[in-house]
Amino acid sequence: MSILDALGSHELGEIVAEICVVGAGAAGITLANELAAAKREVCLVESGGLTPDAQTQTLYDLESVGYPLRRDYMSRARYFGGSCNLWAGRSMALGRFDMEPRAWIPYSGWPMSHSELSAYYPRAGEILRLPDFQRIDRGFLDGAMSISEKMLFDYGPFAPTISLWAKRPMRFGVRYKPAIRRLSNLRLLLNASAVCINLGESGRNVESLTVATLAGRRFAVRARRFILACGGLENARLLLASRHRYANGVGNGHDLVGRFFMDHPRAVHGVVELSEGGSLAMLRGRPLRDGKLQVGVAISEDTQRREGLLNHYAAFESHVSGYAEARYQSLVQTMKVLLRRGYAGSRWSVARANLSDIPNLIYLLSPKELLPHSLYRWYALGRRLIPQRHGARKFVVVYFCEQPPDPESRATLGGDVDQLGMQRLVLRWRIGAEVERTVFRLHELLAGALAAKGIGRLEAGGDNLAFTDASHHMGTTRMSES
Repeated sequence: MSILDALGSHELGEIVAEICVVGAGAAGITLANELAAAKREVCLVESGGLTPDAQTQTLYDLESVGYPLRRDYMSRARYFGGSCNLWAGRSMALGRFDMEPRAWIPYSGWPMSHSELSAYYPRAGEILRLPDFQRIDRGFLDGAMSISEKMLFDYGPFAPTISLWAKRPMRFGVRYKPAIRRLSNLRLLLNASAVCINLGESGRNVESLTVATLAGRRFAVRARRFILACGGLENARLLLASRHRYANGVGNGHDLVGRFFMDHPRAVHGVVELSEGGSLAMLRGRPLRDGKLQVGVAISEDTQRREGLLNHYAAFESHVSGYAEARYQSLVQTMKVLLRRGYAGSRWSVARANLSDIPNLIYLLSPKELLPHSLYRWYALGRRLIPQRHGARKFVVVYFCEQPPDPESRATLGGDVDQLGMQRLVLRWRIGAEVERTVFRLHELLAGALAAKGIGRLEAGGDNLAFTDASHHMGTTRMSES
């Protein structure tokens, strides 16, 4: 592989390849590697360098005018490896029900079958180094769950969900750079930001890509095929900004590019007080030989159909007292810096962080995500073997929410421009009332089941929900059947 740095090479002219992949994150690196291994000539274009750069990172700045995003939080990383440089590592497979059209959810349904998609899961699991999710079926769960957990699923209108982690989060840049380097037919172009997709005269094919550097240079990349792998926001931004042939941008003849922006809203709501002798070990997470696993509590398909609900699920995390919150937050800030090596600083601006803002962060900061695999195994073993001290065991309930497609939840181009002259995005994230309604209904079902089986007591949690975003940006370039 040849690594070309657009900032350091003064003789870099037009680049020609068979396939151009734009964006060197999880998708871009994987595709470029697979295509090059199949003897295709590939150019992988990355806006950043091999390490973080504050000036490059500001190209991601946008204006949020909808439901507020987490303040001072970095959800995207603009350098080789992409946002997976920040990823905690949670992976979940889509189920058949996720992909079906549901009459009570407008715009729902995928233009491909679950069987078509799931055929690729084994290979995806290998790439992510996940535990073998094909062996983690209901039989496996029944053998591993506690009596309390079995009663919960047997009694209530629930279905288990499965979240998996590898032994450590996959850092695609670090993991695949040596493998990519060995491929002579793959060129990695660094510090080159795509700013325009150039269409041919017919307007039906892409001829080239204009790339720009922060030093003011511009040149073209020509290819027979182009793949955009810039993420749920930047893919839409690049398409909307490319207006040479079409006033509304590339692929936007129906005014759909940028619409249907979705994330996974998450909310901490309520505290479970577990009865004497009860155990929720699988719902809190457990180590496996080759990774980590956590079971969630979702509403059954039949109940979702009957009541017109969304496919939310709930997980349980350790409850911390008000006294411990500030100290816990300080620990988390430190751990995030230490564990996210390669990022210049913390994912938050520590100086401006609200040190008591635990509830909105705790789902992301549990030991299974903060601790190395070996330490987490010892932690989980001690949690099971060491008798509980005085007082009831309490856990916060974290709701992971499905967001239905909403055409008015969207990203558009704004009036401000970045250092490369591209219009910045304006993001209007909308969370509909049906998201809240399903949280409250799942909370009600959980409370009833826990009480009926004597597992524990779930506090009401109040009438108001505070959601956080989950850095899962999607929907802005939805697939079509045509």
